[in-house]
Formats: sequence, structure tokens, C-alpha cells
Amino acid sequence: MNVNWIRALLLLLIAFVFAVGCTLIDGETLDSSMKIEGYILEVEEGRILVAENITWSEYEEISEKTFQELDEERISLIYLSYESTSNLKVGKKVKVWIEGGINDSYPVQAHAQKIEVVE
Repeated sequence: MNVNWIRALLLLLIAFVFAVGCTLIDGETLDSSMKIEGYILEVEEGRILVAENITWSEYEEISEKTFQELDEERISLIYLSYESTSNLKVGKKVKVWIEGGINDSYPVQAHAQKIEVVE
């Protein structure tokens, strides 16, 4: 193999890695993939509890269940700390942009950068 062939192959590999790294997921870049949707189960000062990826009818079925029952049913829950929870209400569907890492406890915990009420 000559040097030009190796350079061309290396440039092709770099272009491939760059293209894969910028791939879209559901219309969003990978940088914004820390977004979740769900229904609010609890609102406290400075944090909310959200059940992720459920429908309204599923929310109605689980809204009165305990953590243990939700865990047994494998409902994905997340506690989100947020400065202003006064305008958030139990039962509302929200989109949440997560800032930083996620604590792997149950329910998992994270900090919400932005919360948008969907309905």
C-alpha cells in the first residue's frame, strides 16, 4: 500500500465517524437526546416525580399506586429537581430537558434544565 492510499482510507474513516456522530435520532441531534416525556405523579417544592413514556390511560391506572407497585410493573420513574415547580400540576404531561448526569437510584434522579407542559 502506498501512502496516498492509506491517507485516503484514513480520511474516509474520519468522514464516516463524523457522519455517524452527527446522525439524527427522531429528528433531533444526539446532543439533545437527554429529553424525556411523561406524566407528573408528584409535585414538591424544588422537584417533581415523572412517569416516563406512558399514555394518559396508563397514567390513570398508576396514579394511585405505591413505589413498590410501580417498580414491580417496571414503570420508569424519575425525580427531577427544578427551581420553579409552583406552576406544575399532578397529571400534566411534560417534556423535560435534563442537564448533567442521572443518578441511578430508584426512582432515578436528575436536574431539569427546562420543563414544558404539553397538555
